[in-house]
Amino acid sequence: MRHRILLMLFLGILLSGCSGPDRIERRSYPDLSAPPPGAVVEESYRIGLGDALAIKFLLNPELNTEVTVRPDGKVVLPLIGEVAVSGLTLEELRQTASTKYQNFVNQSRYGEVLKEGDYFDLRFIYNPELNIGVRIPADGSVSLPMVGEVKAAGRQPEELRQQLIASYRKYIKKPDIALLVGDTTAKKIHFKKSYLTIALTKATAQEVFVGGEINAPKLIKLEGRLTAIQGIMKGGGIKDSGDLSRVVILRRGYFEKPEWIQTNLAEPLKGNSILNDVELRGGDVVIVPKTGIAKLNQYVREYIRDLLPIPGSFGVSLQYYIEYPVWAP
Repeated sequence: MRHRILLMLFLGILLSGCSGPDRIERRSYPDLSAPPPGAVVEESYRIGLGDALAIKFLLNPELNTEVTVRPDGKVVLPLIGEVAVSGLTLEELRQTASTKYQNFVNQSRYGEVLKEGDYFDLRFIYNPELNIGVRIPADGSVSLPMVGEVKAAGRQPEELRQQLIASYRKYIKKPDIALLVGDTTAKKIHFKKSYLTIALTKATAQEVFVGGEINAPKLIKLEGRLTAIQGIMKGGGIKDSGDLSRVVILRRGYFEKPEWIQTNLAEPLKGNSILNDVELRGGDVVIVPKTGIAKLNQYVREYIRDLLPIPGSFGVSLQYYIEYPVWAP
């Protein structure tokens, strides 16, 4: 069965609101420039769809949770609900979560006041027959001996205690009441970053493609850490015609921001500029060009349009969008 690769090369990003691939904004870009001097600066890992995260609170273990990033890029955290996390670094999410919990506490007074579901004990020093333990129901009021219904939700424990002393004074000569709360009742949330840790427990299985002037262009499953040089070695190494000093990595940008990286991989092999050996991310396309190629259109013609033997569908957004659907005629 013969297969045919239909290449759709979109120069520029899709116009906002476009419903079809034929409606695009076309832009031109300058020729590829030489790699910048010094080592390539590598960014921290950014959270992707399907990643599993562990969120832990040092002083509020009741809020600890493990979540998986949904297809819409969000997770649900205790108390504060949905949070958009896709594209954030772990440190950025840590700051975002800290800020959201702070806003929640400021608006709700959570941790300062009693709430639905909280349990407390009333202890009467001189009238132990009135002792009672109660849990605050959905309507926020509790039923107590002698005084009947009392609003408890939304009040600080000491505030409620003082109100009860005043109410029982009508029936008891000298009411001396202790209000005892449990570990999780009206418990303060320690939301500062120093009390919060976020760890990536499992990254979504992803693939990268290595091609160009290498011996065996291929898709590689990204399992753990994989650098550009390691990817090229998995592709059988470079041909004699390959130029490691001008390797291009086409990368799917975060928040729809396209990007490409050009790096000199000849130096790390000499023991220099080790950071030039960029760590790959899911969706990356690594292209080793022929010696002497310097123009973007030549990259596109020789390596993207003609040489990428990618089965199925594979997309990458950079300064253009490439999609390779394959089907039988």
